[in-house]
Amino acid sequence: MRLGALALVLSAACGDNVPVPPVDAAPFAYDPWTLVVLPDTQGYTYMHPDVWYAQTRWIAEHAAELDVQLVAHVGDVTEWNTPGEWDVAARGLADLDGVAPLMLVPGNHDYDTSGERVSRLSQYWTPEALRATASFGGLFEPDRTDNSYLVTQLRGQPWLVLGLEWGPRDAVLDWAGDVLDAHPDHHVVVVTHAYTYLDNRRYDWAAEGARQLYNPHAYVGLRWPEVNDGEEIWQKLIAPRANVDLVVSGHVPDAGVGRLSSEAAGGQLVHQLLANFQSGPMGGNGYLRLLTFHWDRIEVRTYSPYLDAYETSPAHEFVLPWTP
Repeated sequence: MRLGALALVLSAACGDNVPVPPVDAAPFAYDPWTLVVLPDTQGYTYMHPDVWYAQTRWIAEHAAELDVQLVAHVGDVTEWNTPGEWDVAARGLADLDGVAPLMLVPGNHDYDTSGERVSRLSQYWTPEALRATASFGGLFEPDRTDNSYLVTQLRGQPWLVLGLEWGPRDAVLDWAGDVLDAHPDHHVVVVTHAYTYLDNRRYDWAAEGARQLYNPHAYVGLRWPEVNDGEEIWQKLIAPRANVDLVVSGHVPDAGVGRLSSEAAGGQLVHQLLANFQSGPMGGNGYLRLLTFHWDRIEVRTYSPYLDAYETSPAHEFVLPWTP
């Protein structure tokens, strides 16, 4: 069990700011670094591209100041999976070239109706481009980027970012489990589209059914004959292992925020965060998440480069216990 598992344990339905135990000094040198999370951008690539470009330009321009080491997009890059939307997405993503390792995952809107899991993601975020990056780890399917992982070193420690498709299939979770098992000493961030719900719990079709709106199981049909929701991902992939630190997801509109922290194997504390601002003006007003990792905590802030404004309510600005 890593030292982080000995941190203050949160309840499984934590919705309040988390107190951080007072400390005198860091036991070792650990300069803060930042993970930028881009929530659902479908409204921007479809209707408001200037908001999307403001986000990506700002990340590039402030990467050194914030020490941005990772960027993750939680899916629904587009609204309709059209070439025009993906062209907009690609123009913004070009701003991030060389800035930091990037993880993209497809949301349900990044697929179309022509067949099972048909998406243009791999045409615009190609396997060849991923393989050319220094952080490339691997792909579930050699010709598709729906499920991938990257590896990197942060503050002298190994990190792995695992990206999973919308409502991942059992075979994908089996592959992901093998990836995590092959990297037991890595810190891990899991990025997927539908996982945490507005009620500060995981999506759980077996227990909640349609009471939790937009569960992947409610979409089962031609495009997705097989899915797993948040609770199934937790039980099959995350809970049995002791190396996942964080899960980030989007998908759920309206309030668009939720969080919980749960113990996995060996007492490992896993923070699970939902952020999706698509119900706001202009598809979300450009808000994104800044997660700054210190040696004893993760500071979470919600900021819009388009408005140059922070959301400062407890649901949008809070601290989570964490140690490397």
